Amino acid sequence: MNLNSSKYVEEIQLLQVDRYLPEKVRTYIEENYYAKVNQQAELDYAARNEDFIANPLQHVALYSDHGVVHVRDVARNILVVLEAIHGVLIPQREPLWFDFMKGYGIIIVYNHDMGMLDFSAFGRAMHPEFVTQEVFSPAFDQVIDTIWTENCGNVSWRLINLADQGALTEDPKLVLREMVSMGVAHSKSKVPIEVLNNPQQLRQVMRQIATVNLHHLYHQQQVTKAENKLAQAKNSLQEHLKIEKLEIALLQVKSTQAEFLKQGTSPRNERIDQYYSDFEKQAFSWLVCDHPETQALIVDVSDTIRALRAADALRQRGTVYKTSGGYQIFVDQNTAKAIYALQKGSGELFLLEAANPLNAGEANIASSELTANGDLRISFNRGSFSNQDAAQRAAYNLAVVIDDIQRDIIDTFSRPANANDVIKKSENIEILLENTDDNLDFAEAVQTELGKIASEIGLKSRVVPSLKNIDPEERDRYLIAKELDWSLEQKQKILLRVSQSGHKIQNIDPLKAFTDVYLSVLKEGETLIKAGSPPGFVYIPMGIGLVSNPLGGYQPQGVKPWIPLGNIRVIRGDQQEATITAEQQLELLIIPKEIYLKYWHNTYNAEEFSQQILRIYAEDNLQELEQIFNILRQVALIDKTLDDTEVDFIQQLLESYRINYSTEEVREKLLTGEDSDFVSLRQSVLDYLSLDPPYFQVGRLRDLLNLLVKVDEEISAEESLILSELNNLLDSYLADETIPKQFKVLIIPTTSEQNQGIRTIFPTAPKVENPWGKAYLCGSFYSKEYANMILQRYRNLNFYAILEEDEYSV
Repeated sequence: MNLNSSKYVEEIQLLQVDRYLPEKVRTYIEENYYAKVNQQAELDYAARNEDFIANPLQHVALYSDHGVVHVRDVARNILVVLEAIHGVLIPQREPLWFDFMKGYGIIIVYNHDMGMLDFSAFGRAMHPEFVTQEVFSPAFDQVIDTIWTENCGNVSWRLINLADQGALTEDPKLVLREMVSMGVAHSKSKVPIEVLNNPQQLRQVMRQIATVNLHHLYHQQQVTKAENKLAQAKNSLQEHLKIEKLEIALLQVKSTQAEFLKQGTSPRNERIDQYYSDFEKQAFSWLVCDHPETQALIVDVSDTIRALRAADALRQRGTVYKTSGGYQIFVDQNTAKAIYALQKGSGELFLLEAANPLNAGEANIASSELTANGDLRISFNRGSFSNQDAAQRAAYNLAVVIDDIQRDIIDTFSRPANANDVIKKSENIEILLENTDDNLDFAEAVQTELGKIASEIGLKSRVVPSLKNIDPEERDRYLIAKELDWSLEQKQKILLRVSQSGHKIQNIDPLKAFTDVYLSVLKEGETLIKAGSPPGFVYIPMGIGLVSNPLGGYQPQGVKPWIPLGNIRVIRGDQQEATITAEQQLELLIIPKEIYLKYWHNTYNAEEFSQQILRIYAEDNLQELEQIFNILRQVALIDKTLDDTEVDFIQQLLESYRINYSTEEVREKLLTGEDSDFVSLRQSVLDYLSLDPPYFQVGRLRDLLNLLVKVDEEISAEESLILSELNNLLDSYLADETIPKQFKVLIIPTTSEQNQGIRTIFPTAPKVENPWGKAYLCGSFYSKEYANMILQRYRNLNFYAILEEDEYSV
């Protein structure tokens, strides 16, 4: 779970929990079970316990929190987990059934650790089974009644409908109680994954847990556990001394069991009989029903239990890591050992150090979560310690914890070999270890220690960039973004586009540069980066639509595609200097700061810069020449003749750009291309002006056009007509505040057929009101002669066309 959430966010999340479980039920369970865990774990209470005084480090009081805060945390977390695994690690559900899973999930979260209120060795060992038997007790009747009558998570509604369809043969309310009792399955040791994956075995296990007296069950489990350890030692050819010790341990637990059996306690949980008339036939019978709707229920229940296990494994740790007594557990940077800050009710504070790898490791976990791709991502609070031994111990401690977490996660989502309905198989889940900002080698050390614990786990893990100290919204956007599956050729094309924006790409390795780079979609109105946010990611927009609003009183400006954004804050390690927002939807690449600085950050030296600038401006000049050459070519051919003087004039222009062509080559180029006409020539000029060329360049084009028309000392009627329009068109671009007079050509439909015809020919022509009624504006021109020529063309098509004049405006 990501722990960077405010108190306000936690309250909102608790309201989400209350949506699925009524507050009165939640508070009843908290007060009668989890609050008692907290109370017994307080130092003033625990210090009166002989077991605590004899060995405080092994006492439940110093275990990680199993009280009210813990159950609320797991309840909030199961909603997050279900969203993360939906359609990724579990099959996609319809919204109604997915909501059912959330409701059922919250219910079993709230009973999963109720048994921890018994601090004895027996209580700790049997707290999962306690859940099942407590649900089948009068103490839980009011909870079941409320869940049933208030239809929490639509659970009772679904069961009633199944009964109406004949898919349930037992009382639906009793089936609800059985489902709630399955909170025991949060324990992977009491309900192994192969049992969860097999409904028939699951039924057998649940029936045994529900009917066998917990003390009888406890002693039998202790014997079975000792027998298994001995068998494993013999099979692995352990030393004789170790086998001898295990044999003695087995004799001891059997002796303890024999002593217990002498007490004559009934081996049966007799409270269970009040709920069944025929336990053997009725109990958990729905787990072996072959009705399709009941089969769907079974899958939803088992997948919700998977989510419970994951949510419990991803519980909060690190900075907020505390014991059930509310005492903080943290890591000593000198020793990497766990320190417990225990406080008497009167205020005295005791710092107790322990070489407990699990607690020390958990205290250094900053966050643990499932990503949108179904991988396990873990970050650490610190990687820097005062000496190498401490750093090595810290890495080992984390490896122990990560191994425990990954077994809860990866094993939980494993399914039978023939299952093909899961998008991502458990064996493909990666363990992503975030770098630490204070020691970039630490995550690799943790990965090495993981490999020592189990080589296959080391192979599943890899180091990824740190997401610590990053704006939460930017972090969330990255984690839900799409992982790139591009080919090498696609990556090279992207780098080429980026280079065209000015970024130096020499020596950038496309295979490394796109590591952990994700693709995201930014919607209209969304903020990409806030001014003042810390350095986190560099973004490459792949389209237009972003606007930058800089600090310091500077004007907003549009952001061009393919230019890296946020790289300045990353390079200088400082806050963002402008807010970047989206005015329209676009795609962008998200590059973590570590990846950018390691693989993308590339600057020019003075010589490289000069060469690059010369090349860029040469390309700009060439582009300008191509545009101007096309316009001049069309002007020269507007009268359908190409005079030698016109060829010579254009040849001299090319030479000014250091392009040397012979007269015949120039003539051939001028005669190559589309035929010239008034409309296409005018459109070419409009296309050129739409690129916002510099004023001096537009003025130069105007002069060239006039010189070209006059160069043969004869101005044709066609040249005079188009030159008048183009001069006015270019003048309007060069005008400061005055907008020249325009001549508008309007077509007025006289029949419905004409109206339809105009809309077909001119689909984008705007409608305008005039004294003759509604008309379509088919063009605005700067030359009256040119406008009259266009007007006459429309009249020749039998349209009723008129000319309107606009006065000069300021």
